[in-house]
Amino acid sequence: MKINKFKVKELMAQKEINNQTELANMLGISKNQLSNILSEKFNPIKSNIVELADFLGVSPLEIIENKKINIKETTE
Repeated sequence: MKINKFKVKELMAQKEINNQTELANMLGISKNQLSNILSEKFNPIKSNIVELADFLGVSPLEIIENKKINIKETTE
């Protein structure tokens, strides 16, 4: 499970949060911790996702990256 960092940036802009350092301070975590949570190589734990979503005022499902699986339909 990955966090959609573009959605997070969009929500940060709506709340007038200027950068990740500011967001990290508001969440009470270090910038490095926030960078790891938003990293492509990191799978954040559920509580990190919930905490970030709650702070940004959205459902956790709204900040989770949605990777669609293409299924080919066959007609017979």
